[in-house]
Amino acid sequence: MPTALLVCAILIVCISVKLQWLSQGGNAFTAEALIGQPPEAKLYRVGRTATVSEVAAALEAFGVVVIENRSSAEDVAAAYAELQSGRMKSASVRFGDATNLFKQPIDESTEKSLKALIEDPLILGAAERVRLVHGAGSARCAGWQVRLLILRPGFEAGDLHRDVADTSQVPLERPLQWGLNAIWAIDNFTTENGATRFVPGSHAARWPQGTWGADHSDAASLARTATMPAGSVVLYYASVLHGSGENRAQTARAGLNFNYAFVDSSGGRPAGWGW
Repeated sequence: MPTALLVCAILIVCISVKLQWLSQGGNAFTAEALIGQPPEAKLYRVGRTATVSEVAAALEAFGVVVIENRSSAEDVAAAYAELQSGRMKSASVRFGDATNLFKQPIDESTEKSLKALIEDPLILGAAERVRLVHGAGSARCAGWQVRLLILRPGFEAGDLHRDVADTSQVPLERPLQWGLNAIWAIDNFTTENGATRFVPGSHAARWPQGTWGADHSDAASLARTATMPAGSVVLYYASVLHGSGENRAQTARAGLNFNYAFVDSSGGRPAGWGW
């Protein structure tokens, strides 16, 4: 192909892409643009430099998104060490066989690495963006709880479940979302060591939302494993079906779980919201 014709062809393609971008309101990252196939078909992944728009759109479309290498293995390990040297030496609430539960707020003098992860600007920005879509009646997004997740060798796969269930009458046109969860990988999350499984799209109105368990007959077959290197994070709606995998490795697998709640102006649960 002559050079002039090749240049013209490239220009036409670029203009076409630009027009498509403008037709989407100047934002290529919309929930509609991201789906492309049934939401249950994939676990959406982005890199550490992803934008708030892309992460928020992925949450709207799939209810879950993996942000690979958002932090470093060293920084996440430092946050874990802060818990080990601080709160874990005192009383903590056990929440099942694999979870330690710690309350907010974070101690800024002794938990700087932990605070940096909780206040990650990409996560907070995406949380605020989706709160405006799914958090009707809420005023802001607030850090709620810190959980340390340790899956020891031989730990069996957990049941698929929701952390919150919208008790509004089914079917729902737009289910309310209680908030978001983030799991940071302290260790590499692999299929062998029980990386968390998610059912993309299970936050949507076409799924029954009024119960805590996996009441959809295809839930198990639609679950996708959030494998990711240490320093990565998976962000998901509390209403998305999820559960740990089986740890068949010889070592434990650890993660940090932060909860972000959509709250009213006083910091409480908005009036009329059910569990």
